[in-house]
Amino acid sequence: MRLLRRGLPAALLMLGLAAPALAQSTDPSFRVNNRTAIVINEIYVSSANDNSWGADRLGANVLQPGQSLGIRLPQGQCMNDIRVVFADGQTHERRRVDTCQITDYDMR
Repeated sequence: MRLLRRGLPAALLMLGLAAPALAQSTDPSFRVNNRTAIVINEIYVSSANDNSWGADRLGANVLQPGQSLGIRLPQGQCMNDIRVVFADGQTHERRRVDTCQITDYDMR
């Protein structure tokens, strides 16, 4: 009984500290940061379960070097594919990125 009394407050404290981390872990939204010297013309982010890239997140805009773009995704959609198209025609693709575990995605 004595161990239970000591262990219970510690366990409750740990649960209290873990709750914010758990809440964050289902938010897949993140920022794309252009840390290159090249303009980004297109950014695509889609669920890893989708077969298409969907719409260009930049639309008619571009992402200049040093700029960032916030990507909002549906709650809980953690596994995503990311495709970036640069002004010089180069592309960068990364599959199955757990965006719930990141806040920033830096293009270098």
